[in-house]
Amino acid sequence: MTLRPPNESDVEAAYGWDKDPELAAWNGRSPISISLSAARRDYLSRWEDRSVKTFIIEAEGESIGMATLYGFRQNGCELGIKIGPKTLRGRGFASEAVDLLVEYAFGALNLKLVRGSTLAHNHRMQRVFEKCGFVEVGDGTLFSRYDNRRYTELFYERRRDA
Repeated sequence: MTLRPPNESDVEAAYGWDKDPELAAWNGRSPISISLSAARRDYLSRWEDRSVKTFIIEAEGESIGMATLYGFRQNGCELGIKIGPKTLRGRGFASEAVDLLVEYAFGALNLKLVRGSTLAHNHRMQRVFEKCGFVEVGDGTLFSRYDNRRYTELFYERRRDA
């Protein structure tokens, strides 16, 4: 597995992932509803944003997801990840990608802390965090504009070994 910068040829795959109702529900959101051309402009703009590190997850030469480091502050950052194809979820790709992200954050970026969060009903992501050495550090309430519901959000972090 590798992480690489996204490019214009990744737009359609990213758009498909963002239209997936299951992926959206794990984040308390609705699937993307804008046109592909509007999404293309949005993706390309976000992917050029230097305050965010976005990567395409590749396995066996195929783009299978997206991973992001963002919210850089206090010697740390947040991470986000999605595995697109439903058939590839639950097969360890997310854990491997999170390990690569953490390695990059601690090594190349010299950060001391990586934070992550997930909704309480996203048991898969909770297992990924635990498998990758993250510790749950608290929770909070998130209000979703998608379905007007409140969700419990769980917060995780992993500190670089001293």
